Amino acid sequence: MATMLAAEYRDGRIEARQLPRPRPGAGEVLLQVEAAALCATDLKIWQRGHRNIPPDAGAILGHEVVGSVVEAGEGIGQGWLGKRVVVAPNIGCGLCPACQVGRDSYCPDYRAFGVGLAGGLAEFMLVTAPAVVRGNLVEVPRELPADLAVLAEAAGCCYRGLQACSLRPGEACLVLGVGPMGILSVVLARAMGAAPVLAADPLADRRSRAREFGADQAIDPAAEDFPERVRALTGGQGADVAIVTAPVADAQRQAILAAAVGGRVNLFAGLSGPGELNHFPSNLVHYRGLQVLGTTGAGAAELRAVVSMMAAGRLEPLRRVATASYPLSRAADALEEARQGKGIKTLVIP
Repeated sequence: MATMLAAEYRDGRIEARQLPRPRPGAGEVLLQVEAAALCATDLKIWQRGHRNIPPDAGAILGHEVVGSVVEAGEGIGQGWLGKRVVVAPNIGCGLCPACQVGRDSYCPDYRAFGVGLAGGLAEFMLVTAPAVVRGNLVEVPRELPADLAVLAEAAGCCYRGLQACSLRPGEACLVLGVGPMGILSVVLARAMGAAPVLAADPLADRRSRAREFGADQAIDPAAEDFPERVRALTGGQGADVAIVTAPVADAQRQAILAAAVGGRVNLFAGLSGPGELNHFPSNLVHYRGLQVLGTTGAGAAELRAVVSMMAAGRLEPLRRVATASYPLSRAADALEEARQGKGIKTLVIP
């Protein structure tokens, strides 16, 4: 039996070991993984488990992946062989109202690579028939380096958030929380024509980093006059679009306080604990005509849009987002690096 090296998650631990190499069945394809990027979801599973992964079952994490199709099962056209792709990780049932309009991330019965289905922390990754049928594979040009292409899924999530807010060129965009997803949101907002692009984070080093990645100004959201400072930097109006990538209720509240009349506020990050925003400023939403919405995940449409922007050279700052990389044999060290949060994105290279 052919084997492959994989980073297996089991009982809260990650261990690199030899596992059976998947063989694609009817309608399936096998990817040879070039790179996988770690994100907060991987850290949450590593530290707390996941409802889709039984505690005593082995699993392969990693849903941000780029690779090439090296085997195709029965019924798959030979045209797929050799293609370089990224993968939209969430696979819907195909029947519910969300799936009927292409919103697989919101399917109540969705499955996901790296979250139950074997993911990209391995030398090879099997893409199941439902994912192939639903168009989850997105071709990537060969000239895009792996450390850029592998960011397509994460950047696609941020693109979805900005698109849902109908961000238009010349509008002021405020990004609250400039960890990895905040940095990606800053870069995308700039590429989509936002002006000015403002960043907010309580950590001085993150504010400095946001400026390096294209933010016009970076502000401490803990300042008592934070909403007034945002308005001062936006011609007295406030933010037309505010993206809250920090999983903090105070950041959600600050976004609403700093929004312009008719502004759109995206609660991009889920909250830990009960997930409730206390002292919700509902009168501001009412009298300023604000829209408060949420987005999660990314589908093939968002990945295609982001890959197109990458290929056109519109997302060049993303080439600096991968700040650490580890071989697959040291996947546990890579997760620890990501947990410490000193860099931006950590990659695992088979």
